[in-house]
Amino acid sequence: MQHIASRKTRFIIIISVLLIIGFSSTSIISYFVANNSLDSYIRTNSLPLTSDNIYSEIQRDLLPTIVISSLMAQDTFVRDWILDGEKDPEPIVRYLKSIQDRYKTTTAFFVSDNTHAYYHSSGVLKQVNPSDPQDNWYFRIATLKSDFEINVDSDTVNSQQTNFFVNHKITDYKGQYLGAIGVGLSSEIVVNMIEFYQSRYNRQVYFIEPSGNVALSGKQYQGADTIHRTPGLAEIATQILVTPGGSYTYSRDGRDVFLKTRFVPELSWYLLVEQIGNPESHIQKTLWVNLALSSAITIIVLILANFTISKYQQRLIIMATKDKLTDVDNRHAFDPAFQHAIKNAIRYKEPLSVVLIDLDHFKMINDEYGHIIGDTVLTNVATILKNNLRDSDLLCRWGGEEFMLLLPKCDLEAATLLAEKIRLKIEQETIFTQEQSIAITASFGVCQYTIDESQDAIFNRVDKALYNAKKLGRNRVEQA
Repeated sequence: MQHIASRKTRFIIIISVLLIIGFSSTSIISYFVANNSLDSYIRTNSLPLTSDNIYSEIQRDLLPTIVISSLMAQDTFVRDWILDGEKDPEPIVRYLKSIQDRYKTTTAFFVSDNTHAYYHSSGVLKQVNPSDPQDNWYFRIATLKSDFEINVDSDTVNSQQTNFFVNHKITDYKGQYLGAIGVGLSSEIVVNMIEFYQSRYNRQVYFIEPSGNVALSGKQYQGADTIHRTPGLAEIATQILVTPGGSYTYSRDGRDVFLKTRFVPELSWYLLVEQIGNPESHIQKTLWVNLALSSAITIIVLILANFTISKYQQRLIIMATKDKLTDVDNRHAFDPAFQHAIKNAIRYKEPLSVVLIDLDHFKMINDEYGHIIGDTVLTNVATILKNNLRDSDLLCRWGGEEFMLLLPKCDLEAATLLAEKIRLKIEQETIFTQEQSIAITASFGVCQYTIDESQDAIFNRVDKALYNAKKLGRNRVEQA
């Protein structure tokens, strides 16, 4: 039994190890495969698509201001008013006010190259001066090769407010430079747009100038004012600025950051879209869920395996220790029980007896009436024996038609009386067939265990007693 239990324990341990290794390796491999697939998907699909979407929305949200400035620069009214000598500022002020109101811009302006007057939707503000640093933007426009520029600067009317300006050259009908005209949006509006992009796409979005300086960013931007000093980005800053667009991966605070860049020619800026944080967090959660489910399944499988094995063990034990025909113990069960009974008899100085029973002329019954009748005889005799024994007694089928009784706390005389009682019960048993009835008898050998007697010795003595019963005419009880 201990050997069987040990093998069962080893089997359960092996199943546990195999299940744990199988489930864990599958879950972990799936995790790394999914994580690598996610990284690849972000770099090649998700981030470029987000960049394209944001670029499209920038064109929708910001680039109309460029179109407005271009239309203002081509407006014949403005040209004619300038070429007429700028005699009355009221018409241009009304014009700028109507542009501002119609297109919901923060400001609208015109600066004359002839008079250096700064016309605003609220009136003539001042004269621009080359020596004033705040007016450098205007004198820079005259030297531009392109028709317009975009810059972020403080508002001339409200120096506490920063605006997103589109400064457009205006020329006469012959292409002579007349000044700068354009509109401005509050940088707060533009920042809110960036915040909207970040919230909508769950990405960090910001713009940099060709020099690498950060031009516009959201309120939560935590990098340096230039990518040349931003940890992780500094190493690839030059590569970003010389490439119109690309995909990169860099490390920041111990986490991978996926970056997609795109040059926006209308703004002359680079659009940078980053996937920050820990992109595999959802996959990690899935890994833990898979491991938890695997553990639960492993426990359930082990419980079912243990239950099933225990059931089969019980069946195997029964098959190994029980006689299938008579449902009594066999010799495999008798030996350990006999050894245990001997130890108790010695320890407590109690008598112990054995009885060996053999059915008389059983071979003749089998030969004449068949094995089915023979089996019926055996089962009936086994029933008689069980019905006349104590719970502490042991009954086993010793051989083909032999039975052995183990009687603890029973001396030779008591065992002989019990054997005689059972002999009479068997003698009174009749098996009926279709043609006739069959009488059954049995012979008994009785023996009491003596101290220091071996198992073989007591079996030889009880076997001789049975032999004597057979020799003296059968259907009788003989003591050893």
